[in-house]
Amino acid sequence: MDRRKFLAGGTAAGAALGLTAAGLWTARPAGAAPIGSGWTEVSADYKVHQPTGLTRHTVDGTGLHHFWLYDTDPVLWPDSSSGPRSELRFVDEYTSGSAQFECDMKIAAGAHRVCVQQVFGAASAATAFMTLAMNTNSINYYDSTTQIHSPVYDQWIRLNVVHDADAGKVSAYVNGQLKRTFDDRGDNTHYFKCGIYGRTGMSQRTDVHVRNIRLYRKSGGSAPSPTPTATTTWTPGVLYTQGHQVTYNGLRYSCLQTHTSQAGWEPPNVPALWQRA
Repeated sequence: MDRRKFLAGGTAAGAALGLTAAGLWTARPAGAAPIGSGWTEVSADYKVHQPTGLTRHTVDGTGLHHFWLYDTDPVLWPDSSSGPRSELRFVDEYTSGSAQFECDMKIAAGAHRVCVQQVFGAASAATAFMTLAMNTNSINYYDSTTQIHSPVYDQWIRLNVVHDADAGKVSAYVNGQLKRTFDDRGDNTHYFKCGIYGRTGMSQRTDVHVRNIRLYRKSGGSAPSPTPTATTTWTPGVLYTQGHQVTYNGLRYSCLQTHTSQAGWEPPNVPALWQRA
């Protein structure tokens, strides 16, 4: 049975607020498939990481994610030494077996020193693998001169990243063709991210579009394990993050998109922000 992909689609109420909701699915596009056999497609929630108080990510009703960043944008967390980011962090942790990330991606011309996809978690570093867009019109292994694929600017490419955690290897495929295989930098808890993560010397503005996102597992890789969230009473003036659960008029709701609540945005009134849990 063909499983379906990560999407976020809007509603009339959400469109009026400029917001979108997660959780819709669409049919697999022609030609899309995991690399290799024996994979099971899995569904996982995601969190949007973007500069506090700014919008640097949107998603339309077809599941097209648009990420953008400026080199002057603030970092996500205060006192962080990392660069600004507009990313999806998939709640799909695994420590063993094999995992695969798949998407179609378009990187706007001029993108430089920005990570567009990564496997997080390693023993000797924070990440096991990073794909950086560079001003050589290519995606590279980290910010080295080791190219994964070129050209990439202003065109759709299909990116598959296969991580064999047991063997300690990460393989990058573009348009179905193996490009390179790398060591994964050691065991840890891993998960996938995609979007834009800015590095020192990044381009002044970066735009990346992503669609048709899928995750797969095999050979003992663990299933997604969402982080438990507390349930509180909905209150205006509170910053609610995606996945947070509240009660309102005796009913439980789950937050679909990070936002600060306000009068008029009660959970039953804004299906773009809340869904019944």
